[in-house]
Amino acid sequence: MKRSSRGSLDDGFKRNQNSLKHKIIPMQDRNKLIKIFLEKNSQINLSAIRDEEGVRVKHIQDSLELYKVLRLQKHRQVCDVGTGGGFPLLPLAISNPDVSFIGVDSVGKKVKAVNLMIEELGLKNVKALRLRAENYTTKFDVVTARAVAYMDKLLPRVVPLVRQGGHICLYKQFSEDEKKELLSLCKRFSLKLEKEHKYSLFEGDPAKDGAGVERVIYVLKK
Repeated sequence: MKRSSRGSLDDGFKRNQNSLKHKIIPMQDRNKLIKIFLEKNSQINLSAIRDEEGVRVKHIQDSLELYKVLRLQKHRQVCDVGTGGGFPLLPLAISNPDVSFIGVDSVGKKVKAVNLMIEELGLKNVKALRLRAENYTTKFDVVTARAVAYMDKLLPRVVPLVRQGGHICLYKQFSEDEKKELLSLCKRFSLKLEKEHKYSLFEGDPAKDGAGVERVIYVLKK
C-alpha cells in the first residue's frame, strides 16, 4: 500500500528529531503548535510560511537544529531576540520545561500573537515582551537570534544581553562574506566562535522549496 504524504512527512520529522541528541518534541505537541501557529498566521502576518509542511520543517525542525551543537542546562535563562512568530522560542520552550525563556520583539502584534500561542499551548516557562533588544538590561545564559538583521547590526544588540561565559547562537543562511564579518566582530567584542554547524533542510528531496540552501548556526562564547 502506498504511504500517505502525511505519513512520510511524520516519519521524516521523527528521523530528524531522533538525530538530535538531547531533546524531542512529542508529536502531539508539535502538531498542536503547527495548528495554533497557522491559525494565528492567518489572522496576523507572522510568516510567509503558511502550510503544515513548511512550519514543520522550515520553522520547527530548523529551530531544533540548535540541539546538535548546544545543550540547554536546567534552570538556565534564554532570550530569543527578534522572536517574530515565535521561532526558535516556542519549540525550544516546549522541549525544555526546566529552562526559562524570554522572547523579545519590537512589533507589538507579533508579541501579542506569541503570548496567545503560549497561553493556548499551556506553557509556563516562556513569555514574550515588546521591546527592542538594546533597551533590555537583563543578563542571560544563552541568547538566540534566527534570521535577524546583518551581523554588524545584530551583535552590538545581543552581546550586552549575555552574561560572561554565556553563549550567543545565531541562525543564518551561510555566506562566506558574512562569516568573515562575524570573525572580525568576534575580535571587536571579545567573543570566541566555538562552533559552526552547517546543515540543510529537506535533505534527500531537492525539489522542495528551500532545499539546497546551506544554513548555519554559529555558537559564540562571551
